[in-house]
Amino acid sequence: MTWDGSFRSCVWSRAWSSHARQADHRSVRRSRLADARAGAASGRPELVPAITALRKEADALADAAPVTVTDKTTPAPSGDVHDYVSLSIYWWPDPTKADGLPYLQKDGQIDPESADTRRYDAAKLNRMVSAVESLGLAAYVTGDARYAEATARWLRTWFIDERTRMNPSMRYAQIIPGRPEPRGTGIIDSRQFMRAVDASLLIAGTAAWSASDDTALRAWFGQLADWLVTSPQGKMEGGSKNNHGTWYDAQLADFSLFAGRDTIVKGIFAKINSRVTSQIAADGSQTLELARTRSYHYSAFNLLAFSILGDLAPAAGVDVWHGTGPSLRAAIDFLLPYVNGAKPWPYPDIDKLDYVAELAPILVRAAVAYPDAGYEAALAKLVAAQGPLSALRVKVHAFASLGGTAVVPIELRRS
Repeated sequence: MTWDGSFRSCVWSRAWSSHARQADHRSVRRSRLADARAGAASGRPELVPAITALRKEADALADAAPVTVTDKTTPAPSGDVHDYVSLSIYWWPDPTKADGLPYLQKDGQIDPESADTRRYDAAKLNRMVSAVESLGLAAYVTGDARYAEATARWLRTWFIDERTRMNPSMRYAQIIPGRPEPRGTGIIDSRQFMRAVDASLLIAGTAAWSASDDTALRAWFGQLADWLVTSPQGKMEGGSKNNHGTWYDAQLADFSLFAGRDTIVKGIFAKINSRVTSQIAADGSQTLELARTRSYHYSAFNLLAFSILGDLAPAAGVDVWHGTGPSLRAAIDFLLPYVNGAKPWPYPDIDKLDYVAELAPILVRAAVAYPDAGYEAALAKLVAAQGPLSALRVKVHAFASLGGTAVVPIELRRS
């Protein structure tokens, strides 16, 4: 495999101008990835178990057939099999109706029907982004061309190949049977595509991923960004006051940076302070998330989106980590005392909490932003019981099943 020795052309690598006290999160992650690659090449003993596990995972994925939205027996309501369609996870058939319609909401309780891949695409989306993340990481760390080729094949199948590509729209995401009115909430599904963006960057410059592939993928995300801004569903989601609005901003910023939509990026960060202050109280609590039946999960989930925005913000010359008003640090400190039952969570929550999944993707970013806060030590305690590969994933921001739904896109130097 031959790596390109320079940065790939990218709007945020040109626009980067961080505040003097704000760490460059791209360089931190880049150096950790480079260290993992160097360690794998030299057979560094402490990395051998993690690299062995990563190869085993990637080997299985490299031999698997890529998934696609077109592989379903029931197309979207539009009739177009290329349209992404998913079922709103907290809505269930009405048991009093023969046809179950219209569906009824049970907040926090996931309807298993949503995982049906014959009719819906959410499970396939999750498999795709997990696969390309693992394959891309394996390709970058090990230098094995087979993993890069597999990453490219999965990405082309979902985004580029005319026979199998998804239309760049979330019009039919999280539909509710019997309730056909337009809704914006399903757009939260597409946050997962941030992992696909990163996977493409991990194999950029290899023989497997051509300049035309890169151009086509960036164009696809540009079309999705435009749809998010102009569609009725996108406008609804962008106006949401809770985690849906935060995740809308996070994914739109990511996709727009990748696609070169500078104006959209500037618009997102021009209003980011009001997004923070309207959702995070002075004590770090998030009132709208605490009202949910999965209150800890949604507090952390919303904070993860803010953390991603914090890492993307320097591309627009903005400092979210150290902005005015209630801070992200206060929100993290609000959640930390309850880890592992050290202090009982005083709000309703139907979950059995997995603190690694909830907090590791936040703490690994916050430890860079707030080096004096002790988050690195808290993170080390959380991942101490994890296996070698899980620990490596946390280190390089490629979380997979550990719960991080997105990583911060970076341009990587190859040597």
